[in-house]
Amino acid sequence: MAVEKLFESDDFLVVNKPYDMYINSDDANEKNTVTCHIASHDSHLSTSSNPLYFVQRLDYSTSGVLCIAKNKTTAANAGKLFEKRLTKKYYMAVVRGHPEFQLAEIRYAVGTDQSPHNGHRMSVVTSAASACGGSRPAHTRLLVLETGYYGGDPVAVVLLKPITGRRHQLRVHCHAIGHTILGDYTYSDRGDIAPHRMFLHATRLVLPLQQKPLDIQTSEPFFNDPEFTAKWKSLRVFYKYRNKEELVAACDDIDRQYIIGVKYKDFSIQ
Repeated sequence: MAVEKLFESDDFLVVNKPYDMYINSDDANEKNTVTCHIASHDSHLSTSSNPLYFVQRLDYSTSGVLCIAKNKTTAANAGKLFEKRLTKKYYMAVVRGHPEFQLAEIRYAVGTDQSPHNGHRMSVVTSAASACGGSRPAHTRLLVLETGYYGGDPVAVVLLKPITGRRHQLRVHCHAIGHTILGDYTYSDRGDIAPHRMFLHATRLVLPLQQKPLDIQTSEPFFNDPEFTAKWKSLRVFYKYRNKEELVAACDDIDRQYIIGVKYKDFSIQ
């Protein structure tokens, strides 16, 4: 799959990463990487003739906005914005089930899953009794955009805003509240294998740079996919979101934290 360039300047390159693609690899024979599509296979290394600096990461299965700095100074400046949580990141996902809320705050700490054979999987802390030293506070906001059916199964299209940036945070938080992301092999206990992809997409990134802020958005990721639309049936639309202006309006609402008339749910450690 091609890697679409969304924005390019002397300092930054922002691309739309396809799903099921690595960002980079130390294996020169691995060609399914973003770096191989836009530069050379070793461009993520400081020893490269034209090194690139990835100021954020996306999982192999996740698609969407990926920001890359072209020099160390720019990378450092952008990295500070991420560390201070001054950036805004918005993701679209399709999750299993029909949520009983429209807006949710998910404040479960995230840590490494200590169960045998779980490798890179993460887990959440949902009660004070289960807290462990290796977990870190994590916060996600979720807004339901539309409910429907995928292949006859109840699902919902949601907008996700990670307030913190833990590993697998969105995936593990959705799973913890009973709405695992459609096609998420890892957090469905390797059971959700029918969908052709994991339906998680980084749809918008706002980077408040001092000289010129960046506000980068992709086109709607799922309803342009005939494999998805062939199995989709809409039930109820809460927010229009399929063009850029509509999505920005939904982002404005998720930023408000509280919306009059919207059913709210708080998932926090008790």
